[in-house]
Amino acid sequence: MTYNTVQRFVCVVASLALVDTPALGDDAFQDRVAPILERRCITCHNDAQLAGDVSLQSAAVAMASGSIEPGDADGSHLIDLITAKDGKAGMPKDAEPLSPEEVDLIRSWIEAGAKWPEDLRLETPHLSNFDWWSFQSLEKPEIPQTNDPWVRTPIDAFVLQQLEQQGLKHSEEADRRTLIRRLSFDLLGLPPTPEETDAFVSSPDPLAYEKLVDRILKSEHYGERWARHWLDIVKYADTCGYDKDKLRPNAWPYRDYVIRSLNEDKPYAKFVQEQIAGDELFPGEPDGILGLGFIAAGPWDFIGHVEVSESKIDGKVARNLDRDDMVSNVLNTFCSVTIQCARCHDHKFDPFSQQHYYGLQAIFAAVDRADRPFDLKPETATERKRFESQLREQTTNLAEVQREIDEAGGQALVVLRGQVAKLQSESQVVKDPEFGYHSAIAAESDSSKWVELQLEQPVNISKVALHPCHDDFAGIGAGFGFPVRFKIEIAGSDANDEAEWHTIADQTAEDFPNPGLRPVEYLCSVTDVRRVRITATQLAERKKDFILAMAELELFDADSQPIELSVCATVAALDSTEAHVRWRKSNLIDGKWARSHSAEAEVQLADAMQRLDDLLATCETPERLERRQVIERSIAAIEAKLHALPQPAMVYAATTDFKVEGNFKPTGGAPRPIHVLIRGEVERPGDVIEPGLLPLQAEDDCRLGGDLSESERRAELARWMTQREHPLVWRSIVNRIWQYHFGDGIVATPNDFGRMGSKPTHPELLDWLACEFRDNGQSFKDLHRLIVTSSVYRQLSHHGAANTAIDGNNRYLWRMNRRRLEAEEIRDSILQVSGALDKTMGGPGYYLFELERPQHSPHYEYHKFDPTNPASHRRSIYQFLVRSQPNPWMTTLDCADSSQSTPRRSETLTSLQALSLLNNRFNLVMAERFAQRLEQEADTLEGQVDLAVRLVVQRASTQEESDELLGFAREHGLPNLCRFLFNLSEFVFVD
Repeated sequence: MTYNTVQRFVCVVASLALVDTPALGDDAFQDRVAPILERRCITCHNDAQLAGDVSLQSAAVAMASGSIEPGDADGSHLIDLITAKDGKAGMPKDAEPLSPEEVDLIRSWIEAGAKWPEDLRLETPHLSNFDWWSFQSLEKPEIPQTNDPWVRTPIDAFVLQQLEQQGLKHSEEADRRTLIRRLSFDLLGLPPTPEETDAFVSSPDPLAYEKLVDRILKSEHYGERWARHWLDIVKYADTCGYDKDKLRPNAWPYRDYVIRSLNEDKPYAKFVQEQIAGDELFPGEPDGILGLGFIAAGPWDFIGHVEVSESKIDGKVARNLDRDDMVSNVLNTFCSVTIQCARCHDHKFDPFSQQHYYGLQAIFAAVDRADRPFDLKPETATERKRFESQLREQTTNLAEVQREIDEAGGQALVVLRGQVAKLQSESQVVKDPEFGYHSAIAAESDSSKWVELQLEQPVNISKVALHPCHDDFAGIGAGFGFPVRFKIEIAGSDANDEAEWHTIADQTAEDFPNPGLRPVEYLCSVTDVRRVRITATQLAERKKDFILAMAELELFDADSQPIELSVCATVAALDSTEAHVRWRKSNLIDGKWARSHSAEAEVQLADAMQRLDDLLATCETPERLERRQVIERSIAAIEAKLHALPQPAMVYAATTDFKVEGNFKPTGGAPRPIHVLIRGEVERPGDVIEPGLLPLQAEDDCRLGGDLSESERRAELARWMTQREHPLVWRSIVNRIWQYHFGDGIVATPNDFGRMGSKPTHPELLDWLACEFRDNGQSFKDLHRLIVTSSVYRQLSHHGAANTAIDGNNRYLWRMNRRRLEAEEIRDSILQVSGALDKTMGGPGYYLFELERPQHSPHYEYHKFDPTNPASHRRSIYQFLVRSQPNPWMTTLDCADSSQSTPRRSETLTSLQALSLLNNRFNLVMAERFAQRLEQEADTLEGQVDLAVRLVVQRASTQEESDELLGFAREHGLPNLCRFLFNLSEFVFVD
């Protein structure tokens, strides 16, 4: 039984006037009390959440738990919760408490008997309420009509309409010097040169401004400037954060991807799709992998993933928080929705439930963050994909041959294999560290290998014994590397290259069974032997490659006694791994080989292996053996082609396949089961949930179904995100661009378009910009051009008393907002002005610290770094960003905190900033460098001072300024003057 939400809210208002009435009618609950409980309490206190072990969703549960005691308000736990006491407000927590009138109404209802219809179950009303502005369909408004000459673009028409409605007057246009500084800093993050400023200021061309905009937008430094904004939002850093804050040496390719994408003016829909599901939607394209650095950009708990098992509570918490970061990063960034608020309970203000939130988590259920390979060239990626497909096909074919052999052997083959495996596991092997001789690895099984014994003096021999190796590599165990086909030859006293070889054993016609650890002995009666050679014509398989290995070659004299070869012979071979101490030629005659601890077990094992070999001989028909050899050769050839391709580069990104590290293991693409967590606690899992999207209207079916692959889930999210009708995505991005130009967004809360966020000051303008951007190529540069060529953007930033009295915060843009340069802009400007700036783009980030203990818990020692190091004189976008310990100088100047999304930076003015700009070692070094530049480019002190001012603030100094600065330079020196100029407000503020 449910009731119309609107009616309930009307009844709440009406009820406030009636709270003094002691007797409440039968309809009091459903008309007056229930709306309060639904609106203020049910989000947390429901049957699923049970916050504080209290549920107010049904009468039975509420009464049984003691939350409501009919007729006894003071004995009801609910009254205790909602009543203020000891100076603390009552429930709800983290929100406005219930009003005194609402508390009195609930108290009166309980005292009157707490009548609650049995079939009335309370529900959260806002979950179906999509009447908020940001969820409304996106339609392009009509441009306001006006004949005002101030209007240059549609933007001006919308802003002018609001100004007139508010009784405000727009400001005059700024001078050209101000405009070029504004454009240069906003679009490039660097000051214009004096030459660029002079050329623009003096240009008679009526289109000089528009041409300047076009020239600046073509600069490669545009991407560097605007990538910084994007990286702030997505929490990018070059370390993981948390306790150990490990390095991410391969994070930077994502940063470079963002810079390049912006410079190329990539359509926004593709930019979004690459960062969510580029591997699925754009296979073979490098950017399809590089963009996935977005999902992995945020913090990551090394201890919780690597040192703690996923089955442990802390491991589950770490992975739950990891998926939470992925979900919030996607939805905050692209949709400006605070979906993370629904992790522990239904969203208190927006129409999103816990089911919606965990449905989004299920999209990322198989994904982890790790280094992921990618090919720099698309054609290489195509070739690699083709070879990998062929390899999978041949591997399947090989498995089919093996299946036929297994079927031919039947149950007897299964039993024998089981017996051999059991006996091998039970047989204890005794061996020394010197395992024996090991040849170089061969790609083909029919490669020929030989190893030879050379005696100092001729001997007479009666027997040759070959002792097999034992190694646990690939589970091979006994008989490791023993040749499948081979022969034993000897040469006499005339031991030279033309020596006549005699064969004393020939096993080259058919495969020799694995001897286990049994010695393979051949009787002979030969005199004057100087050389004994073993030649393998069919090698043993190691693991998809082939080798010859032998633990010991033993000779017996005419009296059947072993000859001590280690003192009278040397070993030669075609090739050898010579891996000290385990594998080397000399091990072949050192008297050491693996032996079975139990002679009886060895006999049983030998018997079982013989019977297994006999059975396999009947199953492995010549036709099957031929097919297997052909397939194995094909596999080897394909692997050789893969190996010949250029080695892929690496990027830290979303992936399902990576090298195991401790307890951090890949899913291989198999999604983990995602449960709705009661109150967000991993120890209280609810129902398993299928992947799903967010509803944009009450009737939307958000479920994706559980049969989609991992990448297909993300692809569906990416497609949903970039659909033309999406009301949030297009509004969100144009609002962000607007904010970075004007200091405030049309919506002042760029990451929150929900009910707890701000409403747009210019809703029609926001929608017009969103539609214009969406429908005309989704070009960032066109959007910039539209904004910066408007009269709104070109206004002075001067104060106006009349306008300030009406709109002191300038929300309606009657003037341009004045802004201080961001930390990176200040640093880059100092480098450029001083002549030290290295404009090299891309590549790994440079350190502004000395790195200590990088393998365990890295220490980032900023105070030990030498700022004269030219490697650190690149733009700030390329610095190696440490999440837990950001650069102190940059932090002082309000750089972004990379542990959280920073859609808008703080702008503070502190004495510490001035002290840093005066005394930090970087500023001291750059002041010296600036002074050197001035001395190189101007001959006199007067000329040096004039040039310094022009470089710093892009204008000539006044006579009064020149006199004062000259006096300062003569008294304190040119470097100190440069330090002073770095502290000018005119330098650190745009205008």
